[in-house]
Amino acid sequence: MIYIVRQGETDWNLFRRANGVTDTYLNQTGIAQAKLQAKNLRSVSFDACFCSPQTRARQTCEIIYQGPIVFDDRLVEINCGEFEGTDETDAEKMKLVWQAIMNGDKGAESFKAFMKRSLDFCDMIAEKYNGKNVLIVTHAVNIRVMDYYFSGKPKDYDFIKRTFIKNGGLLTFENSKT
Repeated sequence: MIYIVRQGETDWNLFRRANGVTDTYLNQTGIAQAKLQAKNLRSVSFDACFCSPQTRARQTCEIIYQGPIVFDDRLVEINCGEFEGTDETDAEKMKLVWQAIMNGDKGAESFKAFMKRSLDFCDMIAEKYNGKNVLIVTHAVNIRVMDYYFSGKPKDYDFIKRTFIKNGGLLTFENSKT
């Protein structure tokens, strides 16, 4: 099985600010969310654990899993460029954020480049860890790409509307080639 956990809550999540690559830390709720996932997953024997090197993901992962962790840059959240910290409740600003990401403008990582690194990671998991229990701790947009990939890459997948996973939340996927 593939177990994908979104990093626990930060104050920026709480106040609906776009984290992107800005290094933020878990708040008390985020720590409690990670402890809850640790309890939920305590009976799983993981063959491998991968984590974003960003502090909020690292903190979450280190609470959940006590074994060796591979920190992989492909699991870093999408870079929002000059829009880091933007109020996510401001629809007009968020429209500008997505325009910048789609075009790779204003210091933002292009969605195409983000997809490439995310799908490269998913390919590696599918090829090298088939039939294994794998824990992955990462971020919201990364999880949308993983959901797309491990759900069979549906043509009508909507990356903006699909797969909202709460901080500290868990998604699981079968991990075997059929």
